[in-house]
This record gives sequence, structure tokens and C-alpha cells, in this order.
Amino acid sequence: MFNRFLNLLTWLSHPLLIPTYLMLLLFRSNTYLAYTLSPSLQRIILITIFVLTFLMPLLSSVLLLRRGGLQSLLMEDRKSRYVPYFFTLIYYVACYYFLLKLPVSSVIKILILAAACCIALAFIINFFWKISIHLIGLGGMTGALYVLSVLLGNEFILPMILCFILSGLVASARLLHGAHTPWQLYAGFLAGFVCEYFFIMYSLS
Repeated sequence: MFNRFLNLLTWLSHPLLIPTYLMLLLFRSNTYLAYTLSPSLQRIILITIFVLTFLMPLLSSVLLLRRGGLQSLLMEDRKSRYVPYFFTLIYYVACYYFLLKLPVSSVIKILILAAACCIALAFIINFFWKISIHLIGLGGMTGALYVLSVLLGNEFILPMILCFILSGLVASARLLHGAHTPWQLYAGFLAGFVCEYFFIMYSLS
């Protein structure tokens, strides 16, 4: 039962969903990011981010799976990750350029660009070593929430703590599944956190 719960958390915390989760948190927050954007514009942003950072990468991976380019959507083999990572990076950059055309805060644009940097980092590291993309995503979200709590207010502290706890649970699930070693998980979380933290702080300071 507990293993099923951990597996469910692993799927729900898929790194491709992280940008959508972050936008939902921002638009439900008690900050100017929620108040200065109309509900219709918020929906456009959410749909755009969901389609370009989750749906399109997922459909591309499914297409690769059907054509024999992938053995599994879980991509346990390091070498099978090159092409999906590359296409995902293209979609994330495309999402950033689309957001540039919308009248939205630079915070939203930088969050997506920082996520693209995390994908690029995972793509580069994957040439040499298998690193946990799940923990890169969760570490990145934790780092982004920390920066947001510094810049926009303390209401992001609780989501940050919950994200940190979730990272531990997902790491446990990946260990039980035999998908990663502890160092691959630690490195993934640290890489995501540091990448998001420094990129966002540097871009917005």
C-alpha cells in the first residue's frame, strides 16, 4: 500500500508538471502576480504552459515509444533520454518565447526560462552520468519557491517545505524501484535547486 502511494507521488510529481504547478501556486497566491492578471489571461498562460511544457513533450515521448525509439516512458536507460530531453528543451524555450509576447510579469517568464535551464543541465549531464530528472524537477521547484518567498513574501515558505518533504518521498520511491543510486538523487535535487535559485536571483536582481 505504501509503495503504491509512493509510485502515485512519483507520477504526480513528474518534472514536466512542475511549471504548471508553479503557475497554479502563483495565481492562487496573495501577491501582485495574481491580482494584476485577469482571469482570462491567467487561463491563457496556464494552458500555454501545460501544453508546451507537459503535453507536447509527453506526446513526443509516446510517439518515440511507438516508433521504437524508447523502451519505456520511464526512460530508465540513460541513453534513451537524449532525444526526449532535446525535444523537451525545444518546447520549453518555445514556451518562454511565447510568454515574451504576453503582457505578463518578468517573474513568470524567468521561471519558465529557469526550468528550461534545468532541462538543458539534465541533457548535458546525461551524456556522462545518469542523474535523477525527478529530483532535478523537485529541487528546482524547491529553489524557485525559496526565491519567491524571498522576493514576494513568506506565503511561499509552506509550499517550499511541503515540496522538500515530497522530494524525500519521491527519492525513497526511486530508490525502492532501483531507478537511481542515492548520489544520483542527491545530485539531482542539488542541481535543480542551485540552477533555479541562482538563475532566478540573478535575472530578477
